[in-house]
Amino acid sequence: MPASLSLSSIFKGMAALAVAIAASQSAFAQAPCQPKASLPAVSGTVINVSTEAQLQSAIQNAQANTTVLLAAGTYNLSSTLYIRRGNITLRGDGDTCDKVALVGKGMDNASYGNVPYGVWSDATGLTLTNLTIRDVYYHGVILNSGAQSPVFSSIQILNTGQQHLKSNPTAYGVGVNNGIVKNSRFAYTNGAPTTDHGSGVGYTNGVDVHGGANWVISGNRFENFHTPDSSAWWWNPAILMWNGASGTIAENNVFVNVDRAIAFGLIERGGNYDHSGGVIRNNMVYVAPNLMSANRKADSDAAILVWNSPSTVVAHNTVNTNGNLNKSIEFRFVTTGASAINNLVDAPIGSRNSGTYSQSGNLATATSAMFKNPASGDLRLVSTASAAINKVNSTSHAPTDVDGNTRGAAGTVDIGAHEFGVASPPSPPTNIIGTPI
Repeated sequence: MPASLSLSSIFKGMAALAVAIAASQSAFAQAPCQPKASLPAVSGTVINVSTEAQLQSAIQNAQANTTVLLAAGTYNLSSTLYIRRGNITLRGDGDTCDKVALVGKGMDNASYGNVPYGVWSDATGLTLTNLTIRDVYYHGVILNSGAQSPVFSSIQILNTGQQHLKSNPTAYGVGVNNGIVKNSRFAYTNGAPTTDHGSGVGYTNGVDVHGGANWVISGNRFENFHTPDSSAWWWNPAILMWNGASGTIAENNVFVNVDRAIAFGLIERGGNYDHSGGVIRNNMVYVAPNLMSANRKADSDAAILVWNSPSTVVAHNTVNTNGNLNKSIEFRFVTTGASAINNLVDAPIGSRNSGTYSQSGNLATATSAMFKNPASGDLRLVSTASAAINKVNSTSHAPTDVDGNTRGAAGTVDIGAHEFGVASPPSPPTNIIGTPI
């Protein structure tokens, strides 16, 4: 029996597999957007549309608690979809999220007319599911004062000039609360913006939340949030939670070739916190060799930032920087009570500017050879990754792994996002969001 396949790993694998099959719980971040058959059934008042004109009319006239169901096809938007009534669901009826597309005038097309955004809302209970929003000059989705408890499930947002999903505050620490972003994809398919959209070239993020509390961002994929050296903005986090945000859970996400992956807090507030609490767990971050220039690397900080964010836990993440960044995880500014637990990384974990943290079980000597298919962002462990398998004590902050499988109960677990010896699901099952800390 190979050393990496101990009785402990076999037993924990069998137990975890049984739990996974029974519960069908997996974020399955490698393949976001679930098939239509796995989504909840449509219920309540439904308006069926199959043309862009019908879509605009439905949005303008829909009453609260209505689902607007879009037939498969491309909807070239003549105007932003302004959703101002509560509990509206915008849902594609294609087999997968790429079969219904809401299309703007072009990411870098300043002649965007009446389509500065894809969807704009100030209403509570907005749900978007099983569709794609793309090629929009500013934001794919923008939430403003009055919006609360939005759900974004099995969607794609591609190629926007600024933030893909933007949530604005009313004031410091007062914003859109209880958002859910799950099983979705945020990406640039042919590079980041090349023109100034009002805040400098390259000013973009995947999910950008100001002042919001208790968001869950789970099982998503973020690709190519990398701006060229000629851009004004070099270091935009794919997930940015700040301006008094709190209690965020960022879990089970995959990041491929992003300048920064996750930031809980970004600036020093002085008397306040830019973010507080929350957990960053089971995320996988991959940066291709030589993506960053020498100047860019010298200016870099880390893939995961905890800046002015006290009591934040960073647990069981896997970060493969391939020498592009100075650190994997960084704690900065007045950040107290934070911790780094059981992370598998290939660059140092550190702090500066008064940031402090406790640490245990981290391994900073990861190599690409330890992972299944790193270039695709699949940083699941392989059998030869013995330095990470059955090496650390479990933590209540990450009881399941990136696939939603229960970590071993035999006394030790694996370092990083993936628990080796537990079968990955063959197809994307319904996601069950992990347990908050």
